[in-house]
Amino acid sequence: MILVLLVNLILATGKLKKHHLNHQVMFKRESNVVILDADNFDAALMRFEVLLVDFYAPWCPHCQNLMPEFEKAATQFKEQQSIITLGKVDCTHESVLCDEFKVRGYPTLRIFYHDRIYHYHGDRNAEGIIDFMEMHLEQEIEKEQEHERKNSQKHKQDQNYP
Repeated sequence: MILVLLVNLILATGKLKKHHLNHQVMFKRESNVVILDADNFDAALMRFEVLLVDFYAPWCPHCQNLMPEFEKAATQFKEQQSIITLGKVDCTHESVLCDEFKVRGYPTLRIFYHDRIYHYHGDRNAEGIIDFMEMHLEQEIEKEQEHERKNSQKHKQDQNYP
């Protein structure tokens, strides 16, 4: 009885549903770039540890120039078995999703990492995307490690305080 109530509570909060959603969603890819939409975006955020998303419009010349470079970078990350995944959202079909992330021009690139969103400020070619993403990830990992080290030291100091 208690187990049934617990499962119902978890289902009501959506946590179990999201967990199952993450494992059930199959992501379509074009040239190793994950195709994202309103139906699979949340699952992608849960599945992929680091996600660089290109919010684009197919008619945009800058987007058309970026896409082959974006695909090259996505392929290289996949071949390296990197934790970095590249995805794309067609804002002409997914306007609600693009509004949610305040997309005002095309292409707009956003980095999703550990429930945080960052603006992409790197070059718009394959090498630039790869270099920027690897550098950004390295910096974030260093920040996390420093934060954990400080918390560990503070915890040790708190324990030694009379």
